[in-house]
Amino acid sequence: MVIRALVAAAMLVWAAPTTFAQPLSCTFQLGFATLHDLIPDIVGGCVDNQSFDAVTGDALQHSTNGLLVWRKSDNFTAFTDGARSWVNGPFGLQERLNAQRFAWEPNPDGLAIVPPPRPGDRCHTAGLGVTLQGVDAGAGNLVGSFHFVNNLDVTCTLFGFPGAQLLDDADNPVQTTVVWGGGLFSNEPPPGRVFVQPHTAAAFRIHWEQVPVGNETTCSMASQLAVTPPDEYVPLIVRVSIRACGGGHLDVSAVQPE
Repeated sequence: MVIRALVAAAMLVWAAPTTFAQPLSCTFQLGFATLHDLIPDIVGGCVDNQSFDAVTGDALQHSTNGLLVWRKSDNFTAFTDGARSWVNGPFGLQERLNAQRFAWEPNPDGLAIVPPPRPGDRCHTAGLGVTLQGVDAGAGNLVGSFHFVNNLDVTCTLFGFPGAQLLDDADNPVQTTVVWGGGLFSNEPPPGRVFVQPHTAAAFRIHWEQVPVGNETTCSMASQLAVTPPDEYVPLIVRVSIRACGGGHLDVSAVQPE
């Protein structure tokens, strides 16, 4: 999506070194301070203070050697020198080329994944896409059918339930209550391992109600859904309009063969 593309551009396509006027004083704070302290010689000194991108909500700060970015989409910080990126993510500090992605990162541009995926590995975020296939409605109940698409050239596997978080247009979280295997899905078989062949898909469904519950006066309104593949760290985003009552109640099925 456009927001993610802008994030990637800000973090990973740092142009040739630019001369900045040195402010009277600047400091690294919070996650930027942590990242700087991990690799001080690589980051260098600050040349301005942290600012926020009005479109993405990401935090940006220039240093003498490159650019620091806090990504609102996944709450991780990174530094790029124009060719390489150091990302402080779920596995601590990792280094890669800007033309690569780690397995846990979203990868909408289909860049090379490090380490390379092997046949039969768990399906990771970097090798997947998520799509909405349709929404069935009836008597205030809606069921969305979704696909995890394997974008790799090798088979990968999925096992279990995806995570879900309602988002508004600005990527802000909306109240969400997820129940795995609840409601309409309570009588379905337990999760099983799903082998997803290259460039095919596995399915899952999400149920929500749009009738207020009890004394509820408002329901959670979302225009996007952040879906985290089973056992992964970072979600994939799919556009879908959801009005979920009961505190944003979502019943989520296990991943199943298509």
